[in-house]
Amino acid sequence: IGVDLSPSIIEEAKKARPELYDETVVDDVTKVFHDKKPISMIVAADSYIYFGDLVPLFESMEAGLMDGGIATFTLENAPDEYEKSLNENKPDWRWQLQPSGRFAHNKRYVEDVGKQHSLNVLHYEAMRGFRHEGGKDVN
Repeated sequence: IGVDLSPSIIEEAKKARPELYDETVVDDVTKVFHDKKPISMIVAADSYIYFGDLVPLFESMEAGLMDGGIATFTLENAPDEYEKSLNENKPDWRWQLQPSGRFAHNKRYVEDVGKQHSLNVLHYEAMRGFRHEGGKDVN
């Protein structure tokens, strides 16, 4: 099931990969996770970066995933120098809106919210150079 808030993104996905999805839905993923349960796997690339507070999202994943279900997703970290400053000046920071309009999430926050919602981190990997913006790597 492919999900997006934007009908045009859903149409682009259907054109680009017509055989990828059995079904597409224009809606909020938090609602879809509840509506489509039980879900065996959630794959979300470059979408959770538009959520600041992850609690409602993780609540909906917990509600939607079947026992033993897996969620895999990407998030962004703040640029190294900015993350260092955040850690020094606001050590309990959870997320930070970036100039790009996307949110950076603190790894400890992600892990803590996951635990609160029965989601255990199996693998967390820094991906440098996966995306470039303004001539710089996005963490």
